[in-house]
Amino acid sequence: MTIADLRPHSRKTKPPRRPPVILFDPARCTGCGECETACANRHPLDATPAAAAIRVLTSEKDGKNFVIYCQHCQDPLCLEVCPTRAIQKGEDGIVRIDRRLCTDCGLCALACPEAAPLKDPVTGRIEKCDLCNGDPVCVKQCPEKALKLTRGKALGWIKLLRWPVQALSFFLLVMVFIGTFCYFRAGSVSLQCPAGFLQNLAASRTLWLIGLGSAAVLMVLTLLLGRVFCGWICPFGFFLDLVGKVTPKFGLPRFLKSRMIKYGVLAGAVGTSAGLGFQPFCTICPIGSLCRSYGPNGVLNGAQMAFFPLVAALEVGERRSWCRYLCPVGAVLALAARIGLIKIVIGARQCKKFSCMRCADICPTGIIDREALRQGVSPKIPMAECIMCLRCVDQCPYGGAKIRFRWQKTAPEEVAIPDAWAYPSKKEACT
Repeated sequence: MTIADLRPHSRKTKPPRRPPVILFDPARCTGCGECETACANRHPLDATPAAAAIRVLTSEKDGKNFVIYCQHCQDPLCLEVCPTRAIQKGEDGIVRIDRRLCTDCGLCALACPEAAPLKDPVTGRIEKCDLCNGDPVCVKQCPEKALKLTRGKALGWIKLLRWPVQALSFFLLVMVFIGTFCYFRAGSVSLQCPAGFLQNLAASRTLWLIGLGSAAVLMVLTLLLGRVFCGWICPFGFFLDLVGKVTPKFGLPRFLKSRMIKYGVLAGAVGTSAGLGFQPFCTICPIGSLCRSYGPNGVLNGAQMAFFPLVAALEVGERRSWCRYLCPVGAVLALAARIGLIKIVIGARQCKKFSCMRCADICPTGIIDREALRQGVSPKIPMAECIMCLRCVDQCPYGGAKIRFRWQKTAPEEVAIPDAWAYPSKKEACT
C-alpha cells in the first residue's frame, strides 16, 4: 500500500443546512485560558497550551480578549491548498485533518484567513479544531460561557411573509386593478409611477400637483423603508424571482454590468419624452406591460409585450439583472434610498464572515462584497442598490445581519479588534 492509496479523492460534499459552529462572545471572555487547557488535555501525552487547537489573545492595553479557532468554513481555503489532501470536510460540516496524510507543512495556516490551524512550536505538529466531533470540550469548560455551540436559527419567518405579499401584490396589480401601476384614478385620488411622472412632466411641460403628490407616495415610502417596493410589491420583480429559481446563470457581458446604466435609461426616457411629447418608454416598460397584460385589452398589447420576454431573458445572466442595471423606476427609488432612514448592517459579533458568506450567496442584487467577508471585514451595504428583500437578515444563521437606522454608526455589539493583536501573523502561525 502506498500513500496514493491512502489519499482520499478530492470531492465536494454538500454541507448540512445547519452545520454546528462555535460562537464567541468577547464581552464575556476574561482571558482565563480554560478553553486552551481543556483542548490541550485531549492529548494527555503532550498536554501543553501550545498543543491546543484554540488560542486566546489578550490586549493588556485595551483589556480585551479574542479567541482564534477553526470556523469550519463553507468553502475552506485550507482544504484547497493542502498538497496531500489531508484536510477534508465531512458530511456533518466539520473540517478535519487526517493525521495519516498530514505532513505539517503549514500551508493550511497560510491560506486560512484567521490562521486557525496552529503549529505546536515544540512538536511542529499542526493542530486544528475538529469540534470534538460535535461536542467541543472548550465550550463546556468555559466558566463565563463566552463560547457557545450552535447550529443557528432553524426558520426564517421573513421569507414566509414576503412571498405571500409579493403574490398578493401581483394579483392586485396585474389581475384586479389592471394597469394601475402606470396610472390609477379614483375620484380625486390618483396614483402614478415616479418614472412615468417624470416622463409626463417632460412631455407636457406642465406640473400637475395631483401627479406630483401621487408620485411622492412611493418616494416617501422609499425614504422610510428603503426600496421595499422593488423587493416586496413590484409585480415584475416577483415574476423575476420565480424565473430565477428555474433558470441557470451564465453571466452577463461586461458592458451590461454597470449599475449606472439604469440612470442613463431614466435620463434617456425623460429626454425622449421631452422631444417627442409623449412617454415612449412606458409603451415597453416591462412592469407596466405586465400590469396591462391581463384583461380584455391584453391581446392588443402585443407590441408592448414583445419587449417583456427579452428583459426576462436577462435572468439567465444574473439574478434580478433588470433591477440591478436597467430599471429606470429603480433608478428613481435609488435616489431616495441613498438618503433613507434605515440601513442593513452585516458584522455584528455573531457574524462568521469568511466561514459562512450565506448572505452574499442569497443576495439577489449581488451587493454584499464577498471579498470583504473573505478578509474578515464587515462589508458596507449600498442602500441605493438594496431592494430590501431582507433575505440576508432572514437567512443569516447567527444574527449577523440586522436592520438599523442610518445614524447608528456601527453594527450592534460589534467589537473593534486592533490589527496589532487581533490575529497572529501567518509567519507566527506556521513557526
